[in-house]
Amino acid sequence: MARPLEPDVTVVSAPADSIVGDYTVDFDRMDSNHDGAISSTEAASNSTLTAEFRAVDNNHDGKLSRKELEGWKR
Repeated sequence: MARPLEPDVTVVSAPADSIVGDYTVDFDRMDSNHDGAISSTEAASNSTLTAEFRAVDNNHDGKLSRKELEGWKR
């Protein structure tokens, strides 16, 4: 009996809420409503920040402060 062909699969693994990637953020430009925080909607222009939003949002309030971003940027 012939074995079915298995599809090629690429697995990429990273710990949940890991912090890796492009750490360039212009806070003032990204904070489009000028409320002093970056929402997930505002972060959408930076794909790395979007992917890591939950990890960067240390207090889990759904927005990123300058202090939280300073801990993320290298």
